[in-house]
Amino acid sequence: MRSTLLITLALGTALVASGDAAVFAQSIAGATTGVPTAPIGHLQPRRQQFSSRSAAEQAEQQKMSQFDVEQQKLDGELDKRLNICRC
Repeated sequence: MRSTLLITLALGTALVASGDAAVFAQSIAGATTGVPTAPIGHLQPRRQQFSSRSAAEQAEQQKMSQFDVEQQKLDGELDKRLNICRC
């Protein structure tokens, strides 16, 4: 009875230790690879791709300006509707 208990305990300890060793080995393998690589298809933008005077840039700036004006108008209307004591 006692020997069966010792064998079961030893076998259980060995299984737990081998599981921990596998997890440790995987974590070490991941740590040694260094910085992860970027996904395929993701490129760093180049200076030539950006032009401050391009038509696309001007259109984007115009859209942003129109959006800002509309948001300021909506913010002003909201401020008028709110009843906040500024004492």
